[in-house]
Amino acid sequence: MLLKRRAKDTLTAVEMLHGDTLEFQLFDGGLTTLEVVGTGAEIVRTTLATPGVEQSGATTVYRFWADVRAGGEEHRLERVVGTQASFYEPWEIGGMRLWLDAVDASFAFLKETHSPCRLQETCSHSGPPRRQARLAVQDARGRVCPERVHPWCPLPEGGLRIEDCYRGEDCWMGAYDGASAHGGLDINHPKGTPLFAPIALDDQFLYNSTAMGHNNNRWRGIRHWADGSLWILTSCHMVRQTVPEQVPLAAGQQYAEGAGTWVGVAEHSHFAFAVVDHGELIRLDPWILFWQMYRDL
Repeated sequence: MLLKRRAKDTLTAVEMLHGDTLEFQLFDGGLTTLEVVGTGAEIVRTTLATPGVEQSGATTVYRFWADVRAGGEEHRLERVVGTQASFYEPWEIGGMRLWLDAVDASFAFLKETHSPCRLQETCSHSGPPRRQARLAVQDARGRVCPERVHPWCPLPEGGLRIEDCYRGEDCWMGAYDGASAHGGLDINHPKGTPLFAPIALDDQFLYNSTAMGHNNNRWRGIRHWADGSLWILTSCHMVRQTVPEQVPLAAGQQYAEGAGTWVGVAEHSHFAFAVVDHGELIRLDPWILFWQMYRDL
């Protein structure tokens, strides 16, 4: 399948099958292409007694990759998840900045029981197979978004550390209890730590809360961009909101105190990020936003 996209002021998110080609128009009008040739994933090390079966406190480190043909050359994009390498630098190939977010091959040994993060199904008369590679793509000269990205919370000096992701496992797609893909990014900090709107938001609200009878306080912020894309930001484990719901927020405005509701063994806030583009909701690594936050300090 040929997917045609044009570079925007914000990220372009895509999920692709082997053999699919992305034709990407850069800011200057030039065309570049990216073909997904193949993908794979494997466990590097694990403390699980049985691979794929959750075990409290177990750790699993794995690697995944996508072989792509881009900029007229073949490349292997490879990542390791569950170590400091989870906070990676994107690739710049053929005028594109590429974020390799996930491959479905990882779900040969990961479950999806700790928030949704698996790739979507395709439409097929013979049954709906999963797409095989998820990427975010930009013109390499651009930013993640056209506005400065304010720190979502007080940022750890020197960068995010894997040991501060709950028990050292809950980065995006990290293996929670050794076996379940984590559907967000956890950052340990004390109860009451302020949370700020990273960008200006059109709307924001609790989509469930302890007051509604749920076991957590979960917040969602919405931003419609001029280029037609929509961003959905999520945070969980908040102690309380500091602004009324369903009012717009300015970038940098505090909206809650975090890290204090149903936090388990370590006080932390949970962050998630999704993009709606070309009619599809695609979940992405919040690290992409934090990468820009650090550059905007």
